[in-house]
Amino acid sequence: MTYRFNYLNATEKREAQKEQGRNNIPECDGQIKHPEHLWRHDHLQIIQREALKGNVEKCREMILELPEHQRKDMTEMIIKSVANVGRKLDL
Repeated sequence: MTYRFNYLNATEKREAQKEQGRNNIPECDGQIKHPEHLWRHDHLQIIQREALKGNVEKCREMILELPEHQRKDMTEMIIKSVANVGRKLDL
């Protein structure tokens, strides 16, 4: 079944409900099916916190825990986020 209405548009939603019956948006199961996304999010927050504290060694350790293809981007992102608050981080 294809959903062809926008829940944010009340008119489309009412029209579709008349036609198809009540449609509920399913529960978000991203954390169950893809726990690595949650891990990466938490990991990023911790690296940023450590970077803002100036804990370079901890940041390096945590960047090394990431897959090879993400390390360069993460390093650049952390350096820029620290620079945004007027600090410099030598990673």
